[in-house]
Amino acid sequence: MRELFEVLNENIKKHDEVIIMTHARPDLDGMGSSLALYKIVLSMKKRCFIVSPKEKLYRSLDKAMKLLFENDINFEFKSEEDIIKSKFSKPLLIILDTQKPELVESEKVLDFIDDKIVIDHHIGSLDNIDNTIYKYSDANKSSIVEVMAEYLNYLDFKIEPLIMTILLSGMVVDTSSFNIKTTARTFEMAAYLARGGADFVTIQDLLKEPREEMVQRYGFISNSLEVVPDVLMCEMDEKIYGNVDIALLAKELLKFEDIKASFAIGRLSHRIVGVSARSMGDINVGEIMEKIGGGGHLTDAAAQIKDKSVDEVASDLKKVIEDVIR
Repeated sequence: MRELFEVLNENIKKHDEVIIMTHARPDLDGMGSSLALYKIVLSMKKRCFIVSPKEKLYRSLDKAMKLLFENDINFEFKSEEDIIKSKFSKPLLIILDTQKPELVESEKVLDFIDDKIVIDHHIGSLDNIDNTIYKYSDANKSSIVEVMAEYLNYLDFKIEPLIMTILLSGMVVDTSSFNIKTTARTFEMAAYLARGGADFVTIQDLLKEPREEMVQRYGFISNSLEVVPDVLMCEMDEKIYGNVDIALLAKELLKFEDIKASFAIGRLSHRIVGVSARSMGDINVGEIMEKIGGGGHLTDAAAQIKDKSVDEVASDLKKVIEDVIR
């Protein structure tokens, strides 16, 4: 990771402006990491902007942003229109928590800025962002928060405890409260954030859900299908959701007694259907995701399929699960 940090330092210093962008429908991991990186860039005496989310924020992220405002911790956001109209002299675009052009907050900004660095922790595919200065992708990392905590630690740079709290919240969500996709380093970085002032009471408050969202999710879960013994699959409707929504469904399904693997399917964009897969370790969900164009690990994997309906992806996935497990 030292190479990544050296590349970031070098390129931030030699560009006049830095634009930070995460995926559409940002979550605590992507946006929390953007906030930390924004503070790092400002410390290097560079102009910095975060691409404004177009859609309504997730409840937890919305609460986090309001807390920042109430505590007078400010960030400069710019819409895609303002960024494209701006007369930047030498901008750098840093993309966090995705490497797919269809999933970024703004494809217009992606096309507008030539110099790009991508930092992700998801499985890559053929249709990734190309023509980058540097691309870092490590599917063994629990979250982009883990990467950003490493960067803060590397720089020995201190930021506000509330931002550390938001970062740790993102890590808690992406690891399902440290139950999946964790390594010893994940816990070390969580401890680093806690030592930096992350507050666990505030984290609990940020992660509380409104009743209607939980009811909707459990409506999907109630219609889940046991594809083969001890394996559940759940379809969402054709509305557009975020990675967080789909992953949370898969995590919830895995909590049922005797369930060894779970799969959740939902639409990420007008063209892309996402699949999130989780396992207790008895079933290799990474192998199953590879067979539908994705990938991952034994216990945590995903896929993103273009130009198919949720039902079509569910049908394809059902056949693959049956073939692999039986």
